Amino acid sequence: MFTIGVVVFVVLVLDGLVSMAEAAFFSVPFNRVRLLAERKKTRSAKILLGLKENNEVPITTLISLSNIITIAGSVIIGALIERSFGSWWLAVASAVLTFLIMVFAEIIPKNLGARHAQFIALLSAPLLKAVSVAFGPVIWFVSRIVKPIAYRKRIFSTSEEEISFLAQVGSKEGAIEEGESQIIQKAFSLNDITAQDIMTPRIRVQFIDGNQTIDDAREEILFAKHSRLPVFDGTRDNLIGIAYQRDLLRSLAGGTGGESIRAHSTPAFFVPESRLADDLLRDFQKKKTHIAVVVDEHGSSTGVVGLEDILEELVGEMIDDREVVPETIKRVSRNEIIVHGQTKIESLNHFFNTSIKSRKTVNGFLLGKLGHIPKNGEYYETDGLLFTIEHAAERAIERVRVQKKENVQSDAKF
Repeated sequence: MFTIGVVVFVVLVLDGLVSMAEAAFFSVPFNRVRLLAERKKTRSAKILLGLKENNEVPITTLISLSNIITIAGSVIIGALIERSFGSWWLAVASAVLTFLIMVFAEIIPKNLGARHAQFIALLSAPLLKAVSVAFGPVIWFVSRIVKPIAYRKRIFSTSEEEISFLAQVGSKEGAIEEGESQIIQKAFSLNDITAQDIMTPRIRVQFIDGNQTIDDAREEILFAKHSRLPVFDGTRDNLIGIAYQRDLLRSLAGGTGGESIRAHSTPAFFVPESRLADDLLRDFQKKKTHIAVVVDEHGSSTGVVGLEDILEELVGEMIDDREVVPETIKRVSRNEIIVHGQTKIESLNHFFNTSIKSRKTVNGFLLGKLGHIPKNGEYYETDGLLFTIEHAAERAIERVRVQKKENVQSDAKF
């Protein structure tokens, strides 16, 4: 009995160690192992990375080793029981041994291996590598049989969806800040956003005539709402450059206001409306500029886009004191506000916790839905919000009252 007990104990321990190493090896993520190998540069991490890159070797080694231990142990235990107690006890012994292996050599060790995956995987990697070398002929023979059916070259890659999901999980678990998670997710959206989506439309851009002298344009320069002014020659469709307000102010202060504005402008950088935000960001870095003129398919300027517009897509709205429009959003009650026509729909979604899918301003959104310049008093319902036009100018909507209503499911024009 003592000999049988020792053999059973050895089989359970050896098979349990193999099961634990197997669970740990497959539980630790490949990218985590690669990070450990690159940062810690320990021998175990490098060995583990090599094994993860060539999965068929450790798979064959672990499975072969587990089966050899189990089969050899079962044969030895069966022979000892038959010699000591007779063949009748073999069935009972097989049932008991199967239960013991299932619990103490499979379930418990694999749970421990998965729970402490990184530590156990690093600890067992050198030994697993050594056993793989010892099992070289077995691995070679098995791989020749299995490879055409089961194995193919593995390409390690991580998709945007996976990184975005991990960022959300990390934020919920406290591993990273919520703001960091949002920036990571928004960074992936840059290749879906065009210059047209984030540009300042032409109607809101302050142009300046390049043929004027700085003295002649004194008032325009002093009260400019933006630090960079597109310079035109003749008409606003003929843009020749960008003038910096600070340079023009220096000229005024320095007594050289008699010079033309075009003499103080730099060449304009033009981009099509379809230029993607991530490509535009690289354009700004390459050209060492912060602003570009957006043109349509006919070459006419439709607006300007700056580096700040791209950054706002990542970190949210950055409002300069000079850019604030009076009463951009004015709260009337808990479910009612008054907004300026240039307020972003995204701001309304944030305020009312709605999900209107539009990157436009309230003015652009309503004009697109109504199909005409509305009159004062017209209103429009969608996604639980009632938009009432309070003031519409000749070419744009200036002020809108927005109320949150219940049970408004479909679009309706009035």
